[in-house]
Amino acid sequence: MKGRERVFGGLFFGLLFLLPSCLPSAPPTREQGGLPPLRFVVYYGDTPIKGLMKGQDWAIVSDTYPIPRAGSALPDSPRYFAYLSVGEVDRDGPIARALSRTPGGERGVFLSENAFWHSHVADIRNPAFRKALYDRVERDRRLGFSGLFLDTLDSPLDYEERHPKKGAGIRRALVSFVETLHATYPRLLIVGNRGFSALSQLAPSLSGVLFEDFCTRFSEGRKRYVRVSPEERARLLVLIRQAKEQNPDLRLLALDYDDPDSPGISRGCGRVARSEGFSHYVSDWQLLRPVKRPERESGP
Repeated sequence: MKGRERVFGGLFFGLLFLLPSCLPSAPPTREQGGLPPLRFVVYYGDTPIKGLMKGQDWAIVSDTYPIPRAGSALPDSPRYFAYLSVGEVDRDGPIARALSRTPGGERGVFLSENAFWHSHVADIRNPAFRKALYDRVERDRRLGFSGLFLDTLDSPLDYEERHPKKGAGIRRALVSFVETLHATYPRLLIVGNRGFSALSQLAPSLSGVLFEDFCTRFSEGRKRYVRVSPEERARLLVLIRQAKEQNPDLRLLALDYDDPDSPGISRGCGRVARSEGFSHYVSDWQLLRPVKRPERESGP
């Protein structure tokens, strides 16, 4: 999850920010297609935090996280989703190492650089890159992960939008990659991070979509947590509703960021998320420290 400089929200939430002491009641929570509420956590550390996974349904973690071995998991253990970046390659990550071991494997894979995250936007059209991703998925499946979390979907989609000639076909290749994953591993749950411009096409292959930066985000340029723009979130919610029409069982997850030592900017986000049919989670920007939600906002 690469913290992009995106902004979201609605006029309603802007008023909440201006009048924190007069928070109105949120509208009734929408049902997620008649499905029961879902609790989830997003954690990228490799050291388990006591109690973090207790009572969770889904846990999105690094694929180096020590998940319980088959048969040793507690009855209330969550389903674990292995992190997989399909739009960017970390310079010193496992995919980059796999490509470097293949003669000419890195040729044509890297499209542009993301200096903040020390990564490269990657070309999902490239056969060597796709093979490295498939190999990683097979490795994660053997380790016992029951799901995949596809991160950085926006990066190649944004690249094609900015470079329509050089990036032609990226969206089609990305959708094809996810469809192939789903067809190859039909019992593997797949959650996509954002990817809104292609979400209606991706939705039939997904079990859920994560709306990162639902109403707060970490500003890479300003190095602090900020509210998001109201109008942008409303526009993206329209795209999510369209995706739900393609897959009524699509689970909706909302992720916001806040300072664990001095939380406050995400106040009210949980109620707004649930009013839109989303399960909600708040963490620090590195996804290493969960943010305790106010008692009045307890719930998925």
